[in-house]
Amino acid sequence: MTSSRPDIVLVMTDQQRHDQVGWWPGSPVRTPNLDRLAGRGVIFDACYSASTTCVPARTSLLTGRLDHRVVTGPNRALVPGQPTVARSLREAGYQTALVGKMHFTPMRADHGFDHLAVAEHFTAYPGDPSGWAAYDHYHDWLADRGLPDWRFEVPGGTRAPYPFDPETHPTSWVRDRALEVLERRDPHRPLFLVVSFPHPHPPLNPPEPYASMYDPATCVVDPNDDRRNHGLPNLFRRELETDGPDHRRVRAERLDHHRRDLALTYGSITQIDDAVEPIAARLDLANTLVWFTVDHGDYGTRRGLVRKVPWIPFDDLARVPCFAVGGPVIGTDAGRRVAAPMQSYDFVPTALAAAGLDPSLADPDPGDGRDLLGVLTDPTRDEDMDRIVLSAFTMHWPMARRGRFKYIREMGWGEEVLFDLETDPGESVNLIDEPDLAGERAALAAAVDTELAGSSIRADLDAAIAAQLAQGASGPS
Repeated sequence: MTSSRPDIVLVMTDQQRHDQVGWWPGSPVRTPNLDRLAGRGVIFDACYSASTTCVPARTSLLTGRLDHRVVTGPNRALVPGQPTVARSLREAGYQTALVGKMHFTPMRADHGFDHLAVAEHFTAYPGDPSGWAAYDHYHDWLADRGLPDWRFEVPGGTRAPYPFDPETHPTSWVRDRALEVLERRDPHRPLFLVVSFPHPHPPLNPPEPYASMYDPATCVVDPNDDRRNHGLPNLFRRELETDGPDHRRVRAERLDHHRRDLALTYGSITQIDDAVEPIAARLDLANTLVWFTVDHGDYGTRRGLVRKVPWIPFDDLARVPCFAVGGPVIGTDAGRRVAAPMQSYDFVPTALAAAGLDPSLADPDPGDGRDLLGVLTDPTRDEDMDRIVLSAFTMHWPMARRGRFKYIREMGWGEEVLFDLETDPGESVNLIDEPDLAGERAALAAAVDTELAGSSIRADLDAAIAAQLAQGASGPS
């Protein structure tokens, strides 16, 4: 680290599996530019998102807190005025900018960013966009150039390959807006920049050559992978077997379609990787801390499911890619991989510490994240990673993991699962009744109970269950 405060850059994507990066063993996806960055830093192989859905996960990435401990409003979005990493850094003299997707409601809400240029997925917001009074900056940019908004103004505009000029695709737009921020910044003040790509979240519409970069015939889809659900408790299986427009399932007669979607997903990720290259080239890594992660994962045809519903925090959804590079990480055992579980929102206290600030965003509440600056700079401090990590409280499927063991609870009737991820990475063998693991189960369940006790979810859930019982509802069969 130089004597000046470092620039801090958060790069993130949307709905990308933890194993859809080039540094993951056996990954089918090519991400050479991200691989090179990761290889110069510290890779966290067991990073967990705070939530399996977009808005809560992004709330945690800005606040360093589990979303159920933050005031939220419509669309579960963060209410303006809450402490955020951007607000703290801005008050400390940083320039602050956000480019891309963040799911704010309203879309241009002030959460501490001096400069805001957002590009959203309109399907994440209720209602017909044609009736809205205001849109995102990407829409305005298209309109200023006399171009229709393909997301809702052009029939078939979301199809692949992207049918318009590739330079108007959201991935290109985010890249170019980020480069503009780096070009126009005040070189005498430190910068905090969030670069948030809207993809590979659907619509799966990369332009060429990315749309044809991966051969669907080589994309692996196991039509029988739902068999790993068979040993789970009743309500877990029932949720995983639900069929409908939100619960999208792998179907034998649609295997070619599923393979095509995977190929487009991989192409979208490689497109993002190429977009990262010119951004990274503009950074002074000797004085910039770069943190890369994803809001949440995707089933990707595993467990017999596509996309992200149901929101149960299996590793398909809750585990995300993550690495840190630059600044204090340069020259400190670069390429190190940390196997111990951590949280993606550890970014917040780590970034504040890198800026020389108190990692706590609000006193006396220290937040939920952990400052990992010491871990990044000193490989001997991996023991600091011994902790319980958590996920998915808002969606009523709380998860806790410590070491190799992972616990998930179904909130309605209290069904539980306990997995040993070392021997069962596919999360199919429920060990909840193993007497030798009673201590692990108790510790993880207690961590969930502690969090729920301080959450409005508990009161809401208790009221819902009481109402259900009052109506004479029976328990699960």
